[in-house]
Amino acid sequence: MNNSSAKEYLAPVLVLFIICLVVSFALAGTENITAPTIAKIEKETADAARAFVLPSGADGFTQYDGELVEGVTECYVADNQSGIAVTATYKSFGGTITVMVGVAEDGTVTGVSVTDHADTPGLGTKPMAEDYLQAQYTGVSELSADQIKSDPQVSAITGATVSSNAIYHTVKEALEQFSAMGGVA
Repeated sequence: MNNSSAKEYLAPVLVLFIICLVVSFALAGTENITAPTIAKIEKETADAARAFVLPSGADGFTQYDGELVEGVTECYVADNQSGIAVTATYKSFGGTITVMVGVAEDGTVTGVSVTDHADTPGLGTKPMAEDYLQAQYTGVSELSADQIKSDPQVSAITGATVSSNAIYHTVKEALEQFSAMGGVA
């Protein structure tokens, strides 16, 4: 291999390396510039979801840093101490369901919202309708049955018992979290 053929192969490799290096630095710079804005938007979106299930806490929320009960992934206390917003998960028909539950300072449910699921569209998602959830759980302060069918306070949707039961258990987990915290202190 002579000098001119080495230049033929080396020049394109060097140009591609420089292009990759410049693009990598440009992407890193863009990420550094946009990261704070993205974090702010994510916090505002999450706080809006928490305010939906706990309207009295709309002024803001602070993450609870104590121990979480099984199934609870996040717990936020309203800055005005009016209650908590809990995110909990449970096994549903199509996989794991994630539900956000608001619990007022008196220990009653103020709102329930399904934030993520993989259940069958249509019948499987009927228990996730906001009006059904609010009518079922608002004002409830205790769920003590092992499954939704055994609890006279609430009812499952026929044909979507697994989904109904999963929501039931996430609300139960949220109430257990409130109890484990000793309420809002």
